Amino acid sequence: MSNIILDKGITISHISNKKIAIIGYGNQGRAQALNLKDSGLDLKVGLRKNSKSKQKAERDQLDWMEIKDAVKWADLISIMLPDKVAPEVFRNDILDNLNSGDTLLFSHGYNIHYKLIIPPANVNVVMVAPSAGGNIVRTEYQKNYGVPALIAVEQDKTNNALDIAKSYAQGIGSTRVCIFMSTFKEETETDIFGEQAILTG
Repeated sequence: MSNIILDKGITISHISNKKIAIIGYGNQGRAQALNLKDSGLDLKVGLRKNSKSKQKAERDQLDWMEIKDAVKWADLISIMLPDKVAPEVFRNDILDNLNSGDTLLFSHGYNIHYKLIIPPANVNVVMVAPSAGGNIVRTEYQKNYGVPALIAVEQDKTNNALDIAKSYAQGIGSTRVCIFMSTFKEETETDIFGEQAILTG
């Protein structure tokens, strides 16, 4: 199988009947949520009780719930939290509210690769990592274009985790350009190398 995947042959049907929770509403979370909404998907934003992002989600005409409730409601949980806070939120609000067969989706491999988040064995674990910040992910989608993304599967409980990742990538617009097969390890290490050796080198 080629590492480069184009839009042709990908169908959004693998997530069109799923309930999607976007956990966190920062730069990347907001962009992906709005793109998925405009792709006709069913989603809610999961926020902490005291989050300042509630008003932002409401202005964007998106429903929000507290994180625990959003995870219970959803079939696909997209974790868009900063790497530093994600493990604590996962332990406190996500882990005990997952159902067998749910899909956990990440846009960065760090916490999975370094085992700071250890998902249960009865869920899918996938990655869809756009190669640009959230503002660009959103503006390119609105131009009927997109930004490339890396996708990966760490756990495939339902035997269709890769199809789910591809459909999600289509929902945020990335397959309009192309997506690349990768791994959590590869994405994490190349990202860190890029930040440390190139941007700050």
